[in-house]
Amino acid sequence: MIRWVFALLLVAGPCFCTELPQPKNCDGKTTDLHPKGKITVVMASSQPLAEKTREFGRAMYPWQGLEDFRVIVVVDLRKSLGTLFKGWTVGKMKADLDEEAWTLQPWFRNRGNTNNPRPYLCAVPDFDGKTTEALGWGGNHEIMKVAIFGKDGELLWSDQDAKNPSSLSSKLWEQLGPPAPTPPSIEPRQSRILRRPQ
Repeated sequence: MIRWVFALLLVAGPCFCTELPQPKNCDGKTTDLHPKGKITVVMASSQPLAEKTREFGRAMYPWQGLEDFRVIVVVDLRKSLGTLFKGWTVGKMKADLDEEAWTLQPWFRNRGNTNNPRPYLCAVPDFDGKTTEALGWGGNHEIMKVAIFGKDGELLWSDQDAKNPSSLSSKLWEQLGPPAPTPPSIEPRQSRILRRPQ
């Protein structure tokens, strides 16, 4: 039974991808959730998921800076006070991404990428839940959801109840090669985009 369901997901993947919306991110730009030519991780976030989102984000640092890799965080704000102060919430997300870019600089340099990390970063404020629902993630904002889309826009892998990032890291190794070593100049610092209150 499990094998049959998995096979069905693989067949349905391309159809699922074509139905995804293109929401605006916190920078006001339209976001393709499965851009062609990129290995893209789409990851959930919410106030209850702040700690787990930080854990998953940190696990992906060793691949940050690769031109064919992107991470998109979809922040489910339906049950958050952020829906009452949308302007402030979006502004806070932008400021947090600015700081995240600073955090990622050593990882980018580790990959030989001298570009500013900021344009690589994307967070989608999902005030009405449409993006979350389109991803098939439902209304439970306390369960971690993550998906990997391939370079043709197809769904490669997903976990609707991810307990830890080990499987995600293994899949990224398969698609992008081994992780980069930790930069020697890295500071023990938490990313605000992954720990901010929602």
